[in-house]
Amino acid sequence: TESVRRSRNAVLVVTLPESAWEAGGEGGQEALDRLDHLLGRIEAVWQPLEVHQAFEVVRRRLFGPTIDAGERDRTCEAFAAMYSRQRSDYPRESGERNYLERMKQCYPIHPEIFDRLYEDWSSIHRFQRTRGVLRMMANCISRLWLNGDAAPLIMPGDFPLSDPDLAGEFTPLLDGNWSPVLSEVDSDSSRVDALDKEQSRFGDVGGAARRITRTVFLGSAPGRAIRGINDERIRLGVVQPGHGVSVYNDALGRLSDQLFYMYMSDGRYYFHAEENLNKVTDNRASELSEREIDEEIVKRLGTAAGRRADVIVCPDPHDRDGVPEGEQVRLVILSPAHALPSRSSEANRAAEAALQILRFRGEAPRVRKNLVVFLAAKQDEVRHARRETRRYLAWDSIIHGARKLDTLHGDRQRQAMESLRGADRGSETALVRAWRWALAPAQADPQRAEFTLGEFSCDPSGDGEIVGAAFRKLAEEEAVVEQISATALATMLEQRIWASDAYGDHIAVDTLWEALASNVYLHRLRNLSVLYTAIEAGVEAGAFGHGSGYDSATQTYGDPAWRTPIGGGERYVGDDLRGVIIKREIIERQLAAQRTSEPGGAVEVPGGGEVGVVTPTTTPETPYGPTRVAARKTLRGSISLDEVRRLEDEIVRNLSGEGAEVTITIAIEARNANGFSENILRAVRENGEQLDVEIELPYQFKS
Repeated sequence: TESVRRSRNAVLVVTLPESAWEAGGEGGQEALDRLDHLLGRIEAVWQPLEVHQAFEVVRRRLFGPTIDAGERDRTCEAFAAMYSRQRSDYPRESGERNYLERMKQCYPIHPEIFDRLYEDWSSIHRFQRTRGVLRMMANCISRLWLNGDAAPLIMPGDFPLSDPDLAGEFTPLLDGNWSPVLSEVDSDSSRVDALDKEQSRFGDVGGAARRITRTVFLGSAPGRAIRGINDERIRLGVVQPGHGVSVYNDALGRLSDQLFYMYMSDGRYYFHAEENLNKVTDNRASELSEREIDEEIVKRLGTAAGRRADVIVCPDPHDRDGVPEGEQVRLVILSPAHALPSRSSEANRAAEAALQILRFRGEAPRVRKNLVVFLAAKQDEVRHARRETRRYLAWDSIIHGARKLDTLHGDRQRQAMESLRGADRGSETALVRAWRWALAPAQADPQRAEFTLGEFSCDPSGDGEIVGAAFRKLAEEEAVVEQISATALATMLEQRIWASDAYGDHIAVDTLWEALASNVYLHRLRNLSVLYTAIEAGVEAGAFGHGSGYDSATQTYGDPAWRTPIGGGERYVGDDLRGVIIKREIIERQLAAQRTSEPGGAVEVPGGGEVGVVTPTTTPETPYGPTRVAARKTLRGSISLDEVRRLEDEIVRNLSGEGAEVTITIAIEARNANGFSENILRAVRENGEQLDVEIELPYQFKS
């Protein structure tokens, strides 16, 4: 350095490494520091090449000093005019005047290539700003020349990354296995290639999808604080004069949904060596068949139903053992394939399946038709449930399946697990919202075999319990009866049972249950307990009677019960109430005969008093006992109309029920030790005349 300084015709040029990595470890860094200190006393620092000068150097070395200025100007001005007309589609600087000058300096290479290489890739310490760019561009130009490429400019979208020499310039700069990424970006068997072939308008611009992936790859240099490029820079790297922007926008949208290694974050696109889990999920989901999805839905519906004997999940409507006969109402959950229509143009698969199950058990007719109700979903809701379940199965296959990914670690593992949990919740929610339509068979005319299905919307959103919500709604609509009053049971017996010649004056409890279970036009009781409770209440209320059995020889009922609790004898076996239900007038007549056949017997009269029974002195010809019955009730004070009505209902009506002639006499007797005044006697006489009542008064008031 001292010798050179003393010489007038010599220059010493020293090039120093820019980083510690290039210096060669600790020893190299120490030598670099000493050399830098030594040269610092006499050096004149010279930057041999600025970035904007690098464009010119690379262009001259690759194409020589001579350029067709006319062709260059026409091409660059055409691009500049396009950027100026459509400013919103491209970066702001591309529409400015100095960008045109940059294009002319870089011609026939587009400035965006140099921007990405010098701004993005040069941040990697192994990247050589001059030699590296020269090698990359030399390989690029050579391949384009051999392929006969006639593009007006060499753009990012023209980078032939399928060329192994060009790809080999990038892969040493990247960590991880990028071979599958480059194969996805630019190969003849990739999804990108398939997309360009499927869409003819993509092929018309030289492969819109492939040009986009090349551009995105060039903008995917790792190590930058903000990774990737936005859609404006993508269009800057692919669109030529005469191309429509919309075709590239369409291609970009499709690529975002299909590629495994392309990511999009905050509007910026980039490639990564690790598969994009969302894209892998979408691909796995597309591979699933509808049968696999429906099997998972049926499994989930089974879990929702629990181990309840009164629920049957997704049976085959034609299977003999799919819905067996039972002793309680069963809720049949119909499968996804048997859904209600969402619009008039769709078939009602749910009704078809429900009516098949209602009418038949396999090939044999179903007997207990009135013990089956249904729960179904509508077709739009099934489609949504299938989408959510498909997504869950895809995530499950990534984490737990036979083809699970072995590259899940750290944040990717946490992301995958969270996505799986979210997909699981989404599927559950979709099923709850879908299977909320309860169907209850009805039959308006018992003489005709036509059935209809009442449709009720349930609301399981509170607890997600679809079975409980279905039964609650069916009970609310009285399509399933969980409690029936004695009056309602008596009315049904009067209208449906006693009115029929098939049953006569009584019906066995088990026969009544069989009738209720088999006939859709009757009340649909939830189970036998509902019937037993109603029978007990009806007997105590006097709506009908109960006996342990019927003796046809004596035409009497064993252990008759009416207006008393049922109990004793063999009436109960476990929870099974046996015996017969008897018409009210029949049980009343038998009990009356039993009471009056006892000498001096008396029957209590409601509200006090008694019915005196006249016992005949000879054996009556009729088997029912006395031929005359007289009743008397003594009232103290005023007459209650309610008491009179009860006497009418419970005494007079029973006595006249068999055609007897009944005479009712009202006797009034009043005593006053101080005597009645003349005014009172006159008022009683006049009122008696008005009411047609015979009044016994003192002699002077009779004239």
